[in-house]
Order: sequence, then C-alpha cells, then structure tokens
Amino acid sequence: MRLALDTKQRMGLSPGLLQSVEVLQMDSQELGQYVERLAEENPLIEVQYSIGGGRVKSGKGSQHLLQYAARPRHNLQEHLLSQLSLLELPKKERVIVAYLIGCLDDTGYFAERVEEIAVELGVGCQDIEAGLRYVQSLEPCGVGARNLQECLVLQLEHSGRMTPLLRMLIERHLEQLGSNQLVRVAKELKTSLKSIQESYPIIKSLNPRPGNTFDHGESTVYIVPDVYIMRKNGGYEAAAHPLSSPQVALAESYQRLCSLSGDEDTRRYLQEKNEQASWIMKCLEDRKATLCSVAGAILKLQRPFFERGKDYLVPLTLGRIAEELDLHESTVSRAVRGKYVQCVWGTFELKYFFPSGIAGEDSDWTPDALKRIIRDLIEGEDKRAAYSDRRIAELLLEQGIVISRRTVAKYRESMRIASAPGRREYPI
Repeated sequence: MRLALDTKQRMGLSPGLLQSVEVLQMDSQELGQYVERLAEENPLIEVQYSIGGGRVKSGKGSQHLLQYAARPRHNLQEHLLSQLSLLELPKKERVIVAYLIGCLDDTGYFAERVEEIAVELGVGCQDIEAGLRYVQSLEPCGVGARNLQECLVLQLEHSGRMTPLLRMLIERHLEQLGSNQLVRVAKELKTSLKSIQESYPIIKSLNPRPGNTFDHGESTVYIVPDVYIMRKNGGYEAAAHPLSSPQVALAESYQRLCSLSGDEDTRRYLQEKNEQASWIMKCLEDRKATLCSVAGAILKLQRPFFERGKDYLVPLTLGRIAEELDLHESTVSRAVRGKYVQCVWGTFELKYFFPSGIAGEDSDWTPDALKRIIRDLIEGEDKRAAYSDRRIAELLLEQGIVISRRTVAKYRESMRIASAPGRREYPI
C-alpha cells in the first residue's frame, strides 16, 4: 500500500462568509423569517421594522410585518346581491334571483340550462326566465347574458342606444364585423357602407365580459420592494426601501447583563451571542449595499427604461452588471434573486431588467422595444392601404432591424392588433 500526501489548495467559505452569501440570496420574506429565528435563539438580538417613519419591535411569535394580504375586494356576486336587497320582490322570486346570481361565471355570463335550474329549485322554466330578467336588469349592464350577442344587446338596451340596424348587426353579422368585412355586410343588408362604419364603433365600445371588472375572491398579496428608484436633483438614484428588511439591534438589557456578569461561562456565552449579533448586522448592511449597487448599475445601463417606459428596455446580462461593479457574476445572481425594485412605472422583479435579444434573429432589440416600433408603424400607416406583416418587416429592415415576417406576425398578434385586412378602412 502506498501513501501519498496531497498538497493541493482548496478554497472554501468560512461559516461567517457562507452566512453572508445566504443572507444576500434571501428574499424579503425569507430574510425576515431567518432573522426572527436568530432572535429566538439569541437573547441579544432585537428585531425592529421601519413603520411609518418610526421603528416597531418584533414580538415573539409575531408574523412577518412585511408580508400581508388584502381582504378580497367587492366581487361580482356581492355587488349584484347588494342591488337585489334594494328590490321589492316576493320571497320566492328573491330566492330564485339570488340563486341565479350564484350561477354566473367570472365574466358575468349565465352558462347553466334553464330547465336544469328549474328542476333543482322545483319551479317552472318561466319562473327561471323571469328571475334571469331581473338579474339582467342589474349593473353592470350585460350581466346575466347567455351569449355574447345577448350581452351586447342588453348593454345597448340599457343605454337607450339600440337601433334596428345595431340589433341586426349584433345578432347576424358579429363575426363578419370582427374580421372587418364591412363592405360585405353592407351588401348583404342592402345598406350604405357609411351606416355600417358609423354603427361598428358603437358595438366595439361595448364590454364583452362585464364581470371582469370585479375581483374573483382571491386575496391580493402586496410586494414590498427591496429598492426604489427616485428622482433627485434632476436625475435618478437607487436607495434601499425602508420596509424591505428588518433592522437588528443589540438588546440593551442583555448588554448591561454582559457588563455586570461576573460568571465566566455566562460572559463567554454572552460574548459569543454578541459576536453573532454583530455579524448578522454586518451581513444585513452588506446586503443592503450590494442591492443598491446592483440597482444603481441597472439604472445606469437601463436608463431609457426609467425615463421613457418598458418599451425602451435593452438586452442586458448579469455578466455586464458584474463587470460594471467589479463583482463575481454569482454575487450579482444572488443579489437579483427574488428582489424587487419600485419606480415610476411600477414594481418589477430585478430579473425583469435582464431581457435577452430576439432568439434566432439578428437583432439587439428586446421584444417589448420591437413591439413598440411595430405598433408605431401601424398607428402611422394609411388605413386604406394597411401594411402587411411582410411590409412591416421590410420597413424594420430599413431601420437596421432584421426580423422575419413570422416574428412580426407573432408580436402583432400578442398586442391584439388585427392583420392588414382587419385594419383596412374603406373610403366613405
């Protein structure tokens, strides 16, 4: 048997550095829970949260103060039932109407069969039809409809804008209108193209899903951003959000005990806990500084976004941020994980600011930026000769943007913009 001495150097993280890395990687909720656990184990650690310009101590067993959910908002059923309570109806009719309200789907449509509901309630079909008319008389207009045509008709009848032509267009030619076949519809109805062109915008202004404006009973979880971007002295600045992480302080009572205790074991124990508390305080400060540095670099490299909006986001990599800050890419990755930034355009996850270019395309543009350019081209086109997807790709090529016709079509459809035939307008 031969014994060999291995003299290779190996790198490893000390427990303290490992803890620092873990703290950087944690999101706000994980960090709060971690610090709370440390406080339960270490009597010298006192956890505080910044609330309303002051600080609040965290009590034992208290929930993380940064994570809270909103009460469910007023949903469609509650809204309709509140109106039902104002109607003077006999008990039988009121029970039927309340039951029918409970049968509506999230969009406000009645998708059940009248016959089946009548059997369940032990009443006649005419009673269900009458109850449904009561439901359809409530706000929002169009609720209780059995199909799209009925929904649109109800809205026009409620507003007093219904005309024979509008009713005919909705009940017989809605699909043709959706594909912009206005000339064909005018010929089939033996009416002028002008009258169709005047009626069509009225139909488009109606709401096909009246229930969508209401909450569906799910709680909304609010995200507390880790960093916020604010305007300052004509420019922008990244700063740590005061609510994003707990503050750790040394409990005064235990500090006095440490200075007064004459027992060596007690002093050693308190000294060990003091070092642990001091180290976690340093980790939290380092985490805050790193997050602000990363957010500041993102602000610098994505400045058009913060000044003009999401359509101006440019491709960016973690390596570019690491190079900018002279950090390891893994450090930037940990800093970005699960963190959020708040700015004038809303709250975004930090990884949102690292979009790739267009896969398979010779382009340095992000999808959002390309969509903006495509939308601008379409808005500026002559509607009597709307651009085809191929023509849009050619116009982009003239600007030095190389993407395929298929990609143009994909982005146009994602923006819910009709194809050239669907956008074409006809001279009156």
